[in-house]
Amino acid sequence: MPELPEVETVRRTLERQILNKTITDVKVYYERMLENCTKEDFISTLKGKTIKKIDRYGKYLIFIFDDCSLISHLRMEGKFFIKNLDAPKEKHEHIVFTLDNNISFRYHDTRKFGRMALLNTIDKAQIMKYPALAKLGKEANDETFTEQELLNKLSKKNIFIKTALLDQEIICGLGNIYVDEVCFMSKLNPFTLTKEITIKDAESILESSRIVLAKAIQAGGTTIRSYTSSLGVTGLFQLELLVHSKENEPCPVCKTPIVKTKVGGRGTYYCPRCQTLPNKKVIGITGSIATGKTTVTTYLKEKGYLVLDADEIVKEEKKPNKLIYKALINKFDRKILNSNNEIDDKKLAQFIYESEHNRQIINKIIHPIVYDVLEDEIVKAPHGLIFVSVPLMFEAHFDSLCQKIICVKTSDDVQINRLMNRNNLTLEEAKKRIDAHMTQEEKCQKSDYIIDNSKELCYTIEQVNEIIRKEE
Repeated sequence: MPELPEVETVRRTLERQILNKTITDVKVYYERMLENCTKEDFISTLKGKTIKKIDRYGKYLIFIFDDCSLISHLRMEGKFFIKNLDAPKEKHEHIVFTLDNNISFRYHDTRKFGRMALLNTIDKAQIMKYPALAKLGKEANDETFTEQELLNKLSKKNIFIKTALLDQEIICGLGNIYVDEVCFMSKLNPFTLTKEITIKDAESILESSRIVLAKAIQAGGTTIRSYTSSLGVTGLFQLELLVHSKENEPCPVCKTPIVKTKVGGRGTYYCPRCQTLPNKKVIGITGSIATGKTTVTTYLKEKGYLVLDADEIVKEEKKPNKLIYKALINKFDRKILNSNNEIDDKKLAQFIYESEHNRQIINKIIHPIVYDVLEDEIVKAPHGLIFVSVPLMFEAHFDSLCQKIICVKTSDDVQINRLMNRNNLTLEEAKKRIDAHMTQEEKCQKSDYIIDNSKELCYTIEQVNEIIRKEE
């Protein structure tokens, strides 16, 4: 989708190529693109008109003629082409202008979302009263836009900052790509609520917006997926993007893998360490099977801390008609159900540990669901320490949700005996389950803290309390 820098690139390119050219003919092939006039009025008004100026506000192009103006919003896929008169008309060219230098100026839109409006004025103040423009906020790179103005607008909402910055009535010109960049440069988690934004944050948002948009305009915009300026200009700013489209690549500041998530249905990229939620610290808890993670989480719950447990989420979502239940039934039909139409954990476990292939199939179904639930719960959680317990923390990349990781370990003998007794397994079965996962040593190497749970409970609790003292 073209954003402000791309639209500005189109405006500058068009000025060089069609300014002071006169329209000699107009053909409209899709009348629904015209917002406020008929096809006949559109054609008759523009025939014989000379393009005096091409302006822009936000993502809108404004063509100024002798005594009227044309507003064009490209929406998702809108593009302009300049072609020879004899070039065949393509399927998605919906409005074609013939100019007096024997070239055609064509509007191309695959999805037909773009819109044009014709106004009988060339006065900028009157043009800005058109409903689509009148409701827009100040442009993100407007030097008169103050941090207090922005803060006043944000404080009236109680939504995620990513969603707010995409709202053109709050701040005009930022789209999905550039909002991700602005949030990163401002060190704001995209899930930060607008009511938590400070005057310093607002100042940083405006400063970052101006830097990002200036660089992007200078580079000719960003070419991602289907967007190019379509006039011989291809944006190069994608080469300078810090986080957008960089999933799993190292953060340019701290080297933590960039995370991709969704905010308000929009693909969103951010660094989970550089862009932490205000006054919240998420501590992950992991460990191999039967090392005593539950011992640690139970103690934390007794101390009054919020503990989000992946196993509990899986248990809840496996209930009939819940997300994991539906996904598993969709994949395996009813083969994994018991006589009560509930998921049979023994059948499921047997299937999982039959082969690595089976285990990966199940994980691909379960992990995204659990990740989304955890992410939502973290966002909704109150300020303070939040503990997230995930057995496959590193294997399934749940560490991206956390700022620090605790690994609970125990001796090999204690681990095997616990697993055999807890799950009623033979020695061979217990070893097979342990070997199917990352080793304790690997998990410890990747963690910030290690809790040795092979001794008496009091020693485990002492280690937990020491970590709490350091992190609070």
